[in-house]
Amino acid sequence: MDAYLHILRKRQRYYSTVYGPRINIQDSQFYSWLLNDWERLMGSGPTNPAAVGLCSSISGPLRNLRWYVLIPCNLGRTHWAIASVDLTTGSIYLMDPFRQEVPFRHRKMQLACLRYFLPSMLHALDFHGRRRRGDMTYTLQNKPFPLNIVSRDRVPQQDRGGNCGAHTLRLIEYLTANRDTFDWSENEMGTIREKMAVEVFCNSKDWTSS
Repeated sequence: MDAYLHILRKRQRYYSTVYGPRINIQDSQFYSWLLNDWERLMGSGPTNPAAVGLCSSISGPLRNLRWYVLIPCNLGRTHWAIASVDLTTGSIYLMDPFRQEVPFRHRKMQLACLRYFLPSMLHALDFHGRRRRGDMTYTLQNKPFPLNIVSRDRVPQQDRGGNCGAHTLRLIEYLTANRDTFDWSENEMGTIREKMAVEVFCNSKDWTSS
């Protein structure tokens, strides 16, 4: 997964007019990294002093933030989905290719590490406060980000268990290209996987040297 994420970030650098320069793509381990610390430190609640201090020391991947952050999430350590974080509103939008409906409270619990840690990490980076984007001024508060589940009607759904990662990468590819209509289906996943494999192979020299 990270090899293809590297390709998408490369496109952002070289084709910024097509691939949104205001979007950050996090590595596949970012969510797991936060989740592990959340499970370790949150036993006494989100205000655990150890967790608050941790946010100051683990904010490195967020230092060059723009306006939107795309975070691949390995939910339950078995299923991939994408969390799109809008920093202009402080909201998380989960795009999940899992066909079976999952209770909201369950997804909310799985993404608690993002909802609580992200605001604290941004606060540690002094990202909070008044920011200006063009002619729009907005304020972020150091409080949990609300979670929104994007309707399954808008997100292509998988029929087979092994395609969630490919769907997630495809979603990231479309989002970075500012395409909000996801016009592929499960029937095309074989071709899409082949395309991704060829791109990773063709960029393998660049990947290993970076």
